[in-house]
Amino acid sequence: METYPYGKIETLYERDLETFKVDPSKLKNRTYSLIKSWSFTEKVDGTNIRVIWQDGNLSFGGKTDNAQIHGDLIKHLYETVSPIRLAEVFPDTTAVIYGEGYGAGIQKGGLYSPTKKFIVFDVLVGGRWWLSWENTCDVAEKLGLDVVPFIGEMSLETATSMVRVGFASRLGEGQMRAEGLVGRTAEPLFDKKGARLIVKLKTKDFAR
Repeated sequence: METYPYGKIETLYERDLETFKVDPSKLKNRTYSLIKSWSFTEKVDGTNIRVIWQDGNLSFGGKTDNAQIHGDLIKHLYETVSPIRLAEVFPDTTAVIYGEGYGAGIQKGGLYSPTKKFIVFDVLVGGRWWLSWENTCDVAEKLGLDVVPFIGEMSLETATSMVRVGFASRLGEGQMRAEGLVGRTAEPLFDKKGARLIVKLKTKDFAR
């Protein structure tokens, strides 16, 4: 059975080989500069989770097939994700819902939530079709799941300035600084190598 691990989201900029901090003057992929406005969501500091719906069966996975998932997070997933709703939304196709397990006991997530939770950030349908953010939100709503906070439409330069300074997380009561931003195109686009145009920016990558 195909398990569809989530690919690495590239950092927007190249890194300085001495400091390992990003260099905002050097884009990792020059194709990024062709997109004038990006849709940015908050990057949540947690553990990658896959909700896999295939052949009428529901299963869960971590970032890799060998990744261990916290027992209470697994319990939360089984209590939260409904196979009945998945069958209604995806009656004839495979779907993978990607999200973050976050909260107390995962990374430094205690200020996000006192309990472990699951929050959606991406959806893959039929093993090949990435949904737009609007459609991802629609699927999550139909399944009764939360989505990562949407921060706004902005240029790469504006997003860089925001992350460089840092900002409060939209989760919890804003007690925690957001890890950063993830940017995607309004509709899924790919470069000449077939790589999806999706980028990340982390505040810690700018700290001196």
